[in-house]
Amino acid sequence: MTAAPGLLHMDQPLRAVVQFLLDLLIFTLKSVFYILESLYLTILPQRFRKLKNVAGQVVLITGGGGGVGRLIALNFAKLQARIVIWDINQEAIKTTVDLLAKHGFHNCKGYVVDISDSEQIYQRAAQVNAEVGPVDILINNAGIVCCKPFWELHDRVIKNTYNINIISHYWTVKAFLPHMMRNNRGHIVTVGSVTGMLGTYGCSDYAATKYACIGFHESLLTDLKAHGYDQIQMSLICPYYINTGMFSGVQPRMMPMLEPQYVADRIESAVRKNEVWCVLPNSIRMLTPLKCLLPAKMCWELMSRVIRGPESMMMFQGRGRVAAG
Repeated sequence: MTAAPGLLHMDQPLRAVVQFLLDLLIFTLKSVFYILESLYLTILPQRFRKLKNVAGQVVLITGGGGGVGRLIALNFAKLQARIVIWDINQEAIKTTVDLLAKHGFHNCKGYVVDISDSEQIYQRAAQVNAEVGPVDILINNAGIVCCKPFWELHDRVIKNTYNINIISHYWTVKAFLPHMMRNNRGHIVTVGSVTGMLGTYGCSDYAATKYACIGFHESLLTDLKAHGYDQIQMSLICPYYINTGMFSGVQPRMMPMLEPQYVADRIESAVRKNEVWCVLPNSIRMLTPLKCLLPAKMCWELMSRVIRGPESMMMFQGRGRVAAG
């Protein structure tokens, strides 16, 4: 692999130092601009912001048969996008398609897909390309949770959680990214979770897959930018518990579960604003650095005594495979 221009060359130390100082200066100037830009966009009312027009674009949503996925589909249908639903449940797909039709949106197609099966993903992707057209916006939303202590998890459950929650992202992105790269245009949305930022009781499999989602997403973003695909947008969504039934029975102490419509609205907004990282609610983003700054014993006291995280998760009565959210 050939060294990229600007890397430190040990055979030319003076040039390397000068290049480093120049890069540092450019970084500083750009940082000031980006901070001011971020502050401006934060205080600017959304009605004054230029939002991406998704009319006519193909939006594919995994786990679109229910929960947040169904609401995302409805939101984008209202924006005149062409909707493609992937789900393992045929009845759930029909419910989503019927819901969109009830609202006057008939440009929606649903496909039964087991996203834990890479070959099935590639087959359905080819079918979508032929019947609907190339996918412009890919929303990897599907997921499952078991919520048991590690020693109670069966091997089959662990493998299934990984296959659906993260391994499937590799196959869906491999299926649809080539078209985006050819046009240097598109959008990939990864629905992660706050549990991918903070490990949670009973989620040694689920939280690990969500940590992996974050790592996969950020690494893919780096790959694309480093090779000049800067018009392929990527949005990482990390929501708190959502009131979809996925974490049914859990009773958080500090803040209530998020409502599915709020999460769907924020995902739609993140896509139209080209947001890179969206944590829901935003206040949690401010709290997560504490685990690196505070003593470990203090973090445990905060989690177990103040937040009562393990205690609330022990009330879990969730159902089976549902759309992540």
